[in-house]
Amino acid sequence: MYEIEIKAKLRNRKTVMKKLKDFGCKFGEELHQVDHIFLPKGTPFPSPFDVPVLRVRKQNNEYIFTLKISQGSRQDSLERELKISDGKMMLQILNMIGYEEFIPVDKKRIKTNYKDMEIVLDNVKHLGEFIEIEKIVKHKNHEDRKKIQEKLFDFLEIVGVSKSDVVLDGKYDIMLYEKMKSK
Repeated sequence: MYEIEIKAKLRNRKTVMKKLKDFGCKFGEELHQVDHIFLPKGTPFPSPFDVPVLRVRKQNNEYIFTLKISQGSRQDSLERELKISDGKMMLQILNMIGYEEFIPVDKKRIKTNYKDMEIVLDNVKHLGEFIEIEKIVKHKNHEDRKKIQEKLFDFLEIVGVSKSDVVLDGKYDIMLYEKMKSK
């Protein structure tokens, strides 16, 4: 499965939420997520696209382990994910097998779905508010996935988010890293 996503700064949360609700979207409960991002030791950050990125996410009181391998951009990734029972032990294991943690990402998230898209509104500690639209596909052809991404851009504009607010190759860990580096 391939995850295709786009992310943008969210300037007017109320307006966007109203438009999504007008489309029939219902938002779930707010989730508190803390993402621990791991790369093989010695890998530069941000990592090259072909380097597997491992994530342990604490979401409220459960843990999810994720593998992502970018496929030409950080918004087009081969992804595998599973729930794990002991997140703290998984963090130790990753350190023991030669992975190191980079910047943790702490955020509050609400989710909804529209047609075959998952839409999330995030409030990220130290970064602000964002909207992310994601679609999971089986298309192996990169060009087909790029066309899907363009449709996601179009949908963003329909709900009131300008293309100028899109964060290209936007991953919160990388944005946090860049922000800390510039201080």
